[in-house]
Amino acid sequence: MNTQMKPRDKSGRWDHILAQLAQDRRLSVTAVAEDLGISESTVRRDFVEMERAQLARRTHGGLVAIDVAYSLAAGPRSADVEGARREQVAGAACDLVRPGQIVGFNGGRTTSATARRIVSRPEFEGRDGVAGLTVVCAALNIAIESVLRPSVRTVVLGGVAEPHSFELTGPLAAATMRDLWLDVMFVGMIGMDLEAGLTCHSDAEAGVTRTMIGHARRVVGLATADKLGIRAMAGICSLGALTDLVVAGEVPEDFRRDLAEHEVRLLQV
Repeated sequence: MNTQMKPRDKSGRWDHILAQLAQDRRLSVTAVAEDLGISESTVRRDFVEMERAQLARRTHGGLVAIDVAYSLAAGPRSADVEGARREQVAGAACDLVRPGQIVGFNGGRTTSATARRIVSRPEFEGRDGVAGLTVVCAALNIAIESVLRPSVRTVVLGGVAEPHSFELTGPLAAATMRDLWLDVMFVGMIGMDLEAGLTCHSDAEAGVTRTMIGHARRVVGLATADKLGIRAMAGICSLGALTDLVVAGEVPEDFRRDLAEHEVRLLQV
């Protein structure tokens, strides 16, 4: 199992193990321990808890996948610099969520990576029939990530699914969202411009995302530095609509000033 990322914390380990399991379908205690540089006893404990959470099934000396759909949801990860930066954003954004919250996501690679990390966190285990986390999805692939976790309640917006982004759009999606409220909304984008704000390629996708933003207490933008200064066709929201921005890479000074003027908290990773 070759990868550039070697997480040691429990949340990171689970994320790493489940992604590898989706690819290989079967893992051994010894191989995972060697790959992550941790003890076999730690791996065994992780495997026991993953089975208890119905994420996989234990076998003698290892773990096997139990749901074909999971492999479609997790998929292979990028090993390039861009993929590594998305994972940095996802790791930092994951720490902004608390158990019991209602969390929303629009579509995109960075939001998908963030959702994958959040829903796999073991501390979001439900108790007494109450979900440990509620996820409101505007993208089908994120819904698949979420619904496979028994402790996470998954709410999927209606509408028409876009073939490239898997996002749900149209009047039905917007109407469904009008009756829902979010604690945290994570917003991915194609580009971020000082004048245009956050932008994407589709006005239909932007419209649904704006509705979600308007129903959230906290709005967190997710970006890699290469998206700063880029302007796509459809405007999602202004920079001032954000409460937080998580960026992997260097942030130009003019962006820093604008974010400070709008009292947007910048988390650079």
